[in-house]
Amino acid sequence: MIGAFEQAMLTILVACMMLGMGAAMTPRDIADEMKRPKWLVLAVIGQFTFMPLIAFGLVQVFNIPPAIAIGLIIVGCMPGGTTSNLFTYFAKANLSLSVIVTMLTTMTAIIVSPLLITFYGGVVAEGVEIPYANIVVSLALLILPIFLGIWLRRRSANVGGSTEVIGSVFGILVILLLLVTWVPRNWTLLVDTFTDQPGVFAGAILLPVLGMAVAYLWAKVWGAQVADRRTYALEIGIVNGPLAVAVIALSFSGAAKAEADLIPALYSLFVVITASLVTMVFRRAFLRSEQKIPELL
Repeated sequence: MIGAFEQAMLTILVACMMLGMGAAMTPRDIADEMKRPKWLVLAVIGQFTFMPLIAFGLVQVFNIPPAIAIGLIIVGCMPGGTTSNLFTYFAKANLSLSVIVTMLTTMTAIIVSPLLITFYGGVVAEGVEIPYANIVVSLALLILPIFLGIWLRRRSANVGGSTEVIGSVFGILVILLLLVTWVPRNWTLLVDTFTDQPGVFAGAILLPVLGMAVAYLWAKVWGAQVADRRTYALEIGIVNGPLAVAVIALSFSGAAKAEADLIPALYSLFVVITASLVTMVFRRAFLRSEQKIPELL
């Protein structure tokens, strides 16, 4: 489970990460993407429809124990992660769309995520107390720095740009914190879980994989350009795992927190590998398409 020191550090790091997310938004970015509201709305709908459903389906398929399953449900109900913006950039997809959708889903999550967690959690984790009020308060407190970041960007582009970089660094530090402290202390638990309940690992790994695939098809069905399809895949499939860990740390206690922590922590670790592989595929496809252009001229 996550200790008191880790909980405090995680909360600070996530808050700084959210601050950087807000600072990444420029008035020009917002104005450009607001001219295409259809893709913003479809992305938000996709985020809070497909990911919770996929998480719910994985719980059923792999028969994940209720106390652990609630962790997968919480991850599935989270907004887009800030690392999706980084992967979108390297994939040569639509970065401005990714950043704005991340912000929109994060703001929407204050209202929608607790409702979805309560609904799906009540089905898969019957008998497990879901602290609805705590989840609402935790999300609100953790997401509040976004608005401060937006304000900083409007006040000063230089300060906003520096804050954006710092926020991205803190996002990476969250993953490193889990690797350096959580994994070694919970190594026995991880080995036992992998041996006795491999479905827990499968759920953590397959959630982003299936999410990316479904999101890509969702955008394709609506006639999105290739760059936007790739953006949807990375944006919707990569949820904010560190936020899920922080929400659980602030909302649950005791044994319930220890078990609910498991999948969000695993997701945060494995999604980096999954997203990196998908990003490499998208980037190579983009470079190949660019090389074909001179041949057509």
